[in-house]
Amino acid sequence: MSSNAAIQPKISMVWAGMHEEGIRLELSCNVHNKDHYFASFVADEITENLFLELFVAGQSIRVPIETFETAIAEAKKDVHSESWYDRQNANGT
Repeated sequence: MSSNAAIQPKISMVWAGMHEEGIRLELSCNVHNKDHYFASFVADEITENLFLELFVAGQSIRVPIETFETAIAEAKKDVHSESWYDRQNANGT
């Protein structure tokens, strides 16, 4: 396995109350015996719209939950592994 291969650590979810920011659901994982906080679900202060706040290159990025819901629905229909495609070709489909 290459050193930059994807890992699949167990994801921990913790409810957190942030002073003047309401309640958020924080996501973290343990990699190489070190905990890494990488995202949280947050609500907009005015509209209560939900976002997944990701931390990328030291920057916080808020993506609307609806965007992830759409992406997940599409992925469930059409994302497959290379071996799946190989099996489809072998079966003539």
